[in-house]
Amino acid sequence: MAEVPTYTTPWFWAAQALVVPPVRLVGRMRQTGRENLQEHGPLLVCCNHISEVDPPAVGAAALPRKLFYMAKAELFEMPVLRSFLPRVGAYPVRRGAADRENIRISRALLSRGEALLVFPEGTRHADGRLRPAHSGAGALALQEGVKVVPAAIWGSRSVFGPIRVIFGEPVDLTGTEGASRSERARNASDAIMAEIAALLPRVGGPVQAPPRNG
Repeated sequence: MAEVPTYTTPWFWAAQALVVPPVRLVGRMRQTGRENLQEHGPLLVCCNHISEVDPPAVGAAALPRKLFYMAKAELFEMPVLRSFLPRVGAYPVRRGAADRENIRISRALLSRGEALLVFPEGTRHADGRLRPAHSGAGALALQEGVKVVPAAIWGSRSVFGPIRVIFGEPVDLTGTEGASRSERARNASDAIMAEIAALLPRVGGPVQAPPRNG
């Protein structure tokens, strides 16, 4: 059973020294809307996903709030990373599969008041065209007491950026009622993707209609 990650202070500062300067200086990252991230309490940040650079870039943009995030399970099979990643807020996800262990960890993090970064589409789409969100993001968003903040990133596919990150205002999920828990989760996921679609052009991404689950 995978452990619920934490931030260990020495590892956290080591990770920041390795990640933040390249993202900010080489990638020329700029962020807006950080005031929408509450300082304390359960927070779910939902962002589009176009590059492997996105998790550290969004994490750097959110500082000083520390974001926990999912990383592909294959990375945790490497001896060094298996010890390092959980100490800098990462936990494994098996893409393309219903991962109950991943959901358990995500809920545990939110229950203890942490900030969690998720990519609702589930994988990268380099063309910037948004796809429908998995219902798991909506299910997490409906957890009691969780604030949901949409985010958008652009420019992270280029080594030299410029990388732009924006955090939007919290998503209003009051209109996401449904006959069942799964329907409510799908409706919440659609509402989140609509907010991401509205933010994306503001950082240079394509204008597009928000994707919806069929």
